Amino acid sequence: MTPEMINMILMIVIWAVVLIGAIFIELETTDLVTIWFAAGAVAALIAAAMEVAIVWQIAIFISVSLILILVTRPLTRRFMQKDIIKTNADKMVGQQATVISVIPIDGRGEVKLEERIWTAFTTSNKQIDVGKKVIVQDIVGNKLLVSEIE
Repeated sequence: MTPEMINMILMIVIWAVVLIGAIFIELETTDLVTIWFAAGAVAALIAAAMEVAIVWQIAIFISVSLILILVTRPLTRRFMQKDIIKTNADKMVGQQATVISVIPIDGRGEVKLEERIWTAFTTSNKQIDVGKKVIVQDIVGNKLLVSEIE
């Protein structure tokens, strides 16, 4: 066997191992993280079988993988997003509440929303006084993040 034949066989084995490794990792995850590298490995494997120089095999692997990532990743991310399970509390985001206990800067106060009293806080740089109307921005644990309605 000539050294060129040995190099060709070695590179075919290396690209096959990369391909199998990428497929194995893909099977173990659910986020389509290595499928593009598997496709790049197939392209490089074909190049190795056609006796293309090793530098070009690596370039083919990298370019095919990158092109596929750039083209398909935004599409797959949209389809792979997990469904967010909404709770009854999520419906409070965006609703108005009334301050019943002063909400100090970097502190906690209370608001009344739907006949219930909630602990609330704000990220603004001024306190929110009793009687002011606020809007619920988010729910953090069992507290409402609110901002004053101007």
